[in-house]
Amino acid sequence: MKATFFVSLAFAASFFISSCTTISKKNLPAKKQVSAADSINVKLQLVSNVPQIPVELNTPADNSGRAFITDNKGKIWILKNDSVLAKPFFNLYEKIGKQDKSSLVGMVFSVAFHPQYATNHKFYVCYNAPSKPHTDDSKIVVSEFLCEKNNPDQADLQSEQKVLELKGKVVQNNGAQIAFGPDDYLYISVGDESANDTTYQYHAQNLQYLNGKLLRIDVNKTPYGIPADNPFIHIKNARPEIWAYGFRKLWHFSFDPHTGLLFGGDVGQDRAEEIDIVKKGLDYGWPLMEGDSAFQKSDQMNQTAFAAPITTYSHKTGICVIGGNFYYGDEIPQLKNKYFFADWKDKLFALNKDKYGNWHREAVKIMNQPAGSFFICGCSEDSKGQLFVMGYVVNETDEKGAIYKVIKD
Repeated sequence: MKATFFVSLAFAASFFISSCTTISKKNLPAKKQVSAADSINVKLQLVSNVPQIPVELNTPADNSGRAFITDNKGKIWILKNDSVLAKPFFNLYEKIGKQDKSSLVGMVFSVAFHPQYATNHKFYVCYNAPSKPHTDDSKIVVSEFLCEKNNPDQADLQSEQKVLELKGKVVQNNGAQIAFGPDDYLYISVGDESANDTTYQYHAQNLQYLNGKLLRIDVNKTPYGIPADNPFIHIKNARPEIWAYGFRKLWHFSFDPHTGLLFGGDVGQDRAEEIDIVKKGLDYGWPLMEGDSAFQKSDQMNQTAFAAPITTYSHKTGICVIGGNFYYGDEIPQLKNKYFFADWKDKLFALNKDKYGNWHREAVKIMNQPAGSFFICGCSEDSKGQLFVMGYVVNETDEKGAIYKVIKD
């Protein structure tokens, strides 16, 4: 029983464990006891356990009251009135065919709804697909889709218009997130992690590659256009799509609705996790830097040339940073006006900026931890400003996806 269980756990977590240092269950850190005196206390309210590996929640500006759950296992589900509809909105396997259970092909990483979704019904999906039929050789695809004309709760898979494709070694591990910014351009994060392949060549510092970058494109042109103010548009041997670079894996990012600043969680390799404020044209250091220390030593490295993270933490504190959102709601006063984010191994945090411009990290304690081990894969906010965390819960007998609303203790 235990052997089967561990194999199942390894498969379920493969998409995310491969983004970090490889970790076996036996050396996962024990849950740290945090006293109420040195933490912000919250509770989790179960919303649904239908999606297998939920990684994000999005709410389009269409006044429908629907939220959309991205399930890394090939689907997008609709959450309405705190209940997941029986049939998925989007099922990638209906498009690429059924895949072997051990295949990494067929993962959905992210969905983004066009700013005019209420009228044009366009949405965008980042997924991986076979680059050749009947193989595990894959490519990352960002495509535009429409809803079915007579059923807004169903995607029209035949409407696909491919926007961008990325092939390459271990590319299946480097999909992350897409999102529209306040400027109505589509931002795309592409990872630069090796999946423990010692022959992999990092590209995050090379502007000729899209790996290890945050991209910014105009999807109102076919297949896409380059915004005129992108920082490398007139630089020789640089891809004009690049907005910022030097990331290992910007797993999740979000825009502060008050300032418009982009905050993201960059997953570390061996030692450190980081949160960055991502700005136009800046270099965030990978693979020369990991967090605020050197990763690959170089005689020409100038650490002052890299944009510094606003917070870092070691693998004694967490394992893989998830990222999160600013919270401006009133239901949890201790979190108000703070950046709320998660780590994969059931850790929550809040960041607060003081009057001197320094960021301080606080622990957020879950007072009613799910029974078993909770692996957090997404940390999102809905249109009402409510916070959600999602991932999967593992115990000695099974594992199940879970979406929780974060509520006041």
